[in-house]
This record gives sequence, structure tokens and C-alpha cells, in this order.
Amino acid sequence: MFGKYRIAFTWQLLIPHSGEISCLGLDTNLRDLEVQGYTVVNGVLTNDQIEKAKNAILRRVTKKTGRSIDPKSASADDFRGMEYQPYLIFDDPVFPEILLEPKTLALVTYLLGESCVLSSMGSHFRGPGGMPLPLHADGGVPGMNEVSQVANCNYALTEYSEESGALIMVPGSHRMNRQPSMSENWRSNKRSLAEVTAQISDPEELATLDWQAPKGGVTLNLEPGDAVIWHGNTWHGGWRRDVPGLRLNLAAYFCRPHMATQELRGDDRYPEVFARYADRPRFARLLGKHVFNGWREEGPDMNGSRATPRGLFD
Repeated sequence: MFGKYRIAFTWQLLIPHSGEISCLGLDTNLRDLEVQGYTVVNGVLTNDQIEKAKNAILRRVTKKTGRSIDPKSASADDFRGMEYQPYLIFDDPVFPEILLEPKTLALVTYLLGESCVLSSMGSHFRGPGGMPLPLHADGGVPGMNEVSQVANCNYALTEYSEESGALIMVPGSHRMNRQPSMSENWRSNKRSLAEVTAQISDPEELATLDWQAPKGGVTLNLEPGDAVIWHGNTWHGGWRRDVPGLRLNLAAYFCRPHMATQELRGDDRYPEVFARYADRPRFARLLGKHVFNGWREEGPDMNGSRATPRGLFD
């Protein structure tokens, strides 16, 4: 008679942060992460957050390129294929706000632990043409195992569909503990991705090719405000965009604290941002405020250390 309760109790004991995940209604998402290697959380961003994030990213694009881009009508002459704008966390107050979004942060914490660090926060924007994003895993370090070393949270700021350049995921691939091979990647007219890129360099010709998705790949059709979180070993890629306009996202990439981050951490140029979140200590931890990366020439702080008969560092 106690069978189902014993299972539920055991689940709560074995899964870190399970109480928070259950309170947030994320039990199904946690199972998806375990079984599929990724999960979709619908509607985590408000319309106001979506618009603020889009506007901030487009301001950055205009500043970098000197051009004002209409995301609804942009052509391949504006942006062809995938481009990236990094280091957005301090560009606008909306980005720290999104970083601390409870549901997505709880799932990232489940994968990487409380001590995880924001490695980067940027925006991938995909214009028409180009090629599909090759299938790959983010955790591509030697000795991959089932323990995730990195995790990705991708917020859709525009609609995701096959024709608009949506993400594609291979369920269960996080258990493979390796990168996909070329034979498991995109193909065009029976040619592998490597063969196509070796034979064709003309962007106009590449834009006319038909592509077959990797075997087992699932296209993620998302609405603005949806988020997808995935294990660092999960194979994923993206369709080429075949319609005018831009597919915009906000990509928050996390890693364990012993790993080098993609963006500079320990950045002290924005004290007002840290002051704004003084009552949210998790923000400073995510920005690497307490990550130890070695001492300078003055050596370690010995205050409070206890010497041993053989010395401090035996």
C-alpha cells in the first residue's frame, strides 16, 4: 500500500533541488532532461521582457554595423546565415532579470549545481540563406560522460519553425558521450555536410540546396517567450532560414565553476548592476564573483588558516 509513496519519497531524496522543481511545476521538464537531454518550458518570458530584449539586441546590432535592421523583413543582403552578438548581460536591465528567471535557472541548477557560473549571454540571429547549423554537442571536451559540464538555455524571441531556422534536437543523444559523426549530420542530395562545404563555396548556390535533417532529429517549434534547456552532451543543430526576417534568440550558456568561461568574469566595471541585486546573492555567484581563479603576487590570504606540523601546503 505504500509503494507509490515510497517511490515518490525516494525520488525527492535522490534528485537535488527536487522540492523547488516540484513547487515550480517542473517535474515533467526534469524527466524530459533525464530521458531526452532537453526540455521546453513554454511562456517563461513576458511580452514586455521579449520586446525589451529584442530592442536591446537590435540596438547592439545597429551600433556594431551602423545599419538599422527590421527583424521582420531582413534579407540575405542584411544578414546571411548565423551571426552572434556576445556579452549582453550588462547591456540592459532586462538581461539580469532574465538570467534570474526561476524556472529556467532551477533546471540549469539541476544539471550543474548551485555553484554554476554564467559562461556567456548573447544572441544568435539567423537571416535567410546560408547553411544549416551543423549537429554538435556543446560539451565537446575529452572524456565526455553523463555528468553535464555545461548547459544551455535558449530563449526564443521570435517564432521558431523549420522554415524560419528552428533548432533541432536528437533525443537521448546526451547518453552517447561523444560528438556526432559526419555521417550522422545534415545531408544534401546524399552528400554529407563535409562534402558539400568542400565542393561548394558560393553562398547563392548553397542557398538553393535541399537539406535532410539528421536521423532522429526533432524540430523545436517555439513561440516567442518559450525556452529550451539542454544537457551539455545533447546533439543539436538548426535549420537554414528560408523566409525573410531574422530568427532572434537569447542564449544563456552555463558551466561548472572549475571551467574557463567564454566571457570575462570578475568584471568590476558595472558596480551599479551588482548593487541592484545585492539582495539576490545568486546573481553575483552566477557572474563569477566568488570563483577562485588563483592568487596574485601577494600570495594567498592566510587569515584564519591553521598551520600543520608539516606546513600549510603539504
